[in-house]
Amino acid sequence: MESLSERLKTLRKAKDLTQEQLADYMGVSPQAVSRWETGATSPDISALPQLADLFGISIDELLGYDEAERQKEILSVIADAEEQINQNITEKPIIDLRRALNKYPNCDRLLTCLMYALYVASEDEDLCRKYDPEIISIYYRIQRYSTDNYCRNETLRVLFRHYCDTGRKTEAKQLAASMASAEACYDYNIYWALEGKERIDFLKDRMRADLRQLLWDIWAFSTHAEINDDEEQQLNDLRREIELRVKSSFHLE
Repeated sequence: MESLSERLKTLRKAKDLTQEQLADYMGVSPQAVSRWETGATSPDISALPQLADLFGISIDELLGYDEAERQKEILSVIADAEEQINQNITEKPIIDLRRALNKYPNCDRLLTCLMYALYVASEDEDLCRKYDPEIISIYYRIQRYSTDNYCRNETLRVLFRHYCDTGRKTEAKQLAASMASAEACYDYNIYWALEGKERIDFLKDRMRADLRQLLWDIWAFSTHAEINDDEEQQLNDLRREIELRVKSSFHLE
């Protein structure tokens, strides 16, 4: 396991900071930082949260605990939370995610998943009022500090839906204006960098996603358009036929 002194030196250089700059941030002398990095002395325990915050990591990471194990634990918590949310279990995922965030307070993926869990639970009117400030707070924290594009895009999407669901259409439209166009996103561009089986597998995945979106669009139109029962039935029949034909033609599950 990498020592704290080695960790500090690696993190400082990765952030392109000099010893003097780190010392100024921490309110200590450059000599103190030098001694930290040589292992002659260690930062006071009270300084660890400030250091971890500067480098955007947890205290565990700062102390050099196994990153692979950390990621495995985080992904497991997120997978369990998402599975429970899909089963309409809303309270336990929030509790589990908060517990994980106590251990990894700077993990953007956990924060993003918590925001989604709070949003789903907000279908309850009382919980919506309770969780509204936290949902918005997580969004601004991620947008301000995170460099993870997934987290930035996902929290933007969730807050947009939250605003729509709570009647704040003006705020929702303002958020939508900052969303990337479909033509600029990963799914519409990565195709050109792929070849062979990888390209075919990607196309199948994208067709599955596009099919889900098309079927949803037809359902939404049939629900909101002013059409009679016969026309609605025709659209439902069309949805089923499209789904069967596309899945059969391209051997999609």
